[in-house]
Amino acid sequence: MFEWVIVAVLVYLIYYLVTKYERRVAVLQELIELNREAIRANKEKIEKNKSKIEENSSGVQKNKETLELSQSLLEKLK
Repeated sequence: MFEWVIVAVLVYLIYYLVTKYERRVAVLQELIELNREAIRANKEKIEKNKSKIEENSSGVQKNKETLELSQSLLEKLK
């Protein structure tokens, strides 16, 4: 009789641990999916901003040339 109580307690313990593990896995799976969506959104933002960076790089280059020209003129005036 005592053995059956031990077996029942062990079965209940295993059941409890398995359900707890399954809940944890479900939560982790949900978090992983949310992370994947965030990664996808960030990749789209990166692609969108690459074109803006390329557009602005020509403006930066022009500003650099203007600055260098201004500095050389200032040096000549000194």
